[in-house]
Amino acid sequence: MVREQREHIVALSRRPNVTVQVLRFAAGAHLATGGGFQVLSFEKSEPPLGYIETLAGELFLESPKEIGRLISVYDHLKTLALSPAESINFIKERT
Repeated sequence: MVREQREHIVALSRRPNVTVQVLRFAAGAHLATGGGFQVLSFEKSEPPLGYIETLAGELFLESPKEIGRLISVYDHLKTLALSPAESINFIKERT
């Protein structure tokens, strides 16, 4: 089952609107160890919305400062992660 999931991720990575990056444990501690988050983008007239999963429930963030903080964390995670090509190779090696 895990093999099929990995193969599916590799297949999805070929889509033009999908980027896959692996953040290895070797990268160490980072700013998002507390849980998952998303920045949701909508039509041009709608402002983005931040979504954070916590043990106590979900948080929705609307202020530009809070959204900016989430985007900064996301950008930091991308620099710690393997490149998209390295990530796909990493996944393929384990399939």
